[in-house]
Amino acid sequence: MTTEAISSPPQAGGRIRILREARLLFTAQGYAAVSMQQIADAAGVNKATLYHHFDDKEDLFVSVMAEEFTRLSADLGVVIAEGGSLRDQLVHVAVHIFSSHRSDFGRLAADLHEHVSERRRSELMTRSAPPWEHIRMAIARAIDAREVRDVDPEVVAHLFYVMVGSQVWWSKFRTDRPEPGDRLARDLTGILFDGIAMPEGGLSTPNEVTQRSPVQPD
Repeated sequence: MTTEAISSPPQAGGRIRILREARLLFTAQGYAAVSMQQIADAAGVNKATLYHHFDDKEDLFVSVMAEEFTRLSADLGVVIAEGGSLRDQLVHVAVHIFSSHRSDFGRLAADLHEHVSERRRSELMTRSAPPWEHIRMAIARAIDAREVRDVDPEVVAHLFYVMVGSQVWWSKFRTDRPEPGDRLARDLTGILFDGIAMPEGGLSTPNEVTQRSPVQPD
């Protein structure tokens, strides 16, 4: 079989090239500053070809974000696959999300919420696996191993993802606070596992709330 026979069809290759160039432009300039003509020029296609693949700029941006969600989900799967207790896995996940949001993904995610309609955002979540899917699976495995009590893994995974993401969002407005990092990752994971109630007898050390053993099954 020749190389030509197994290569991607021209239309598929054009779409991939458009997505690649659009991502570069959206990351460098932001959603609002990029035009469809710029994207067509960068991808080496005319606007008719661009609109053959995508309805409008919003549709193109959502397609870029779908690929970003897939990439982030795969990355979180790799992080979780490193193993350790569920607590350790979630700390590592939070650290990874913090670092990802300081990179290109952070700007794209901010533009998604600022410039893309609620309808299109909902469509994005429907067509893409949720970014917290690997977290959900890790929690489900921990439940089966009786590492944590029986909870709804989907709810807890979403809660943890939102907790972590909200700190990234808030850090953009609180310049007096340090950048989210390892310490905050441990604190958020500790809150998820242990809550904020004072244990009987009080704390023996200032950091005990983030160091206690995982919640035991009922």
